[in-house]
Amino acid sequence: MSFSERMNDLLGQGVKASKKIAGQAGLKAQDLGEKGFKASKDFIAKAGARAQDLGERGVIMLEIKQLESQAKKLMAKLGLEVYDAFTVKEVKSVSPSNTALKPLLAEISSVKEAMEKREAELEKRKKTK
Repeated sequence: MSFSERMNDLLGQGVKASKKIAGQAGLKAQDLGEKGFKASKDFIAKAGARAQDLGERGVIMLEIKQLESQAKKLMAKLGLEVYDAFTVKEVKSVSPSNTALKPLLAEISSVKEAMEKREAELEKRKKTK
């Protein structure tokens, strides 16, 4: 075998090895790209779900604050009704069956139940995350 034939043979082997290495590198890069894409997709899905959960929890917290405000207004109104009964009407005692108090007490009870329901829902969401 002459020197030039030997060099051509070595170059041929080098080209084959280079092609093989390049092919393997390409497959490895493709595999890594697919894994990276899947990981990114999973991360985005989890982040989106987390953001939605936080948003929903924020809405529940806002609703609770609104119900608390409503309850405070109703309690103030109840206090005024009781004060009016004692001072203006000069009633000696009041009871839950009083016609002016009964609807207020029912509304306060309804608001209290709604608050408890929303607070339980908020606690449930906190425990599941």
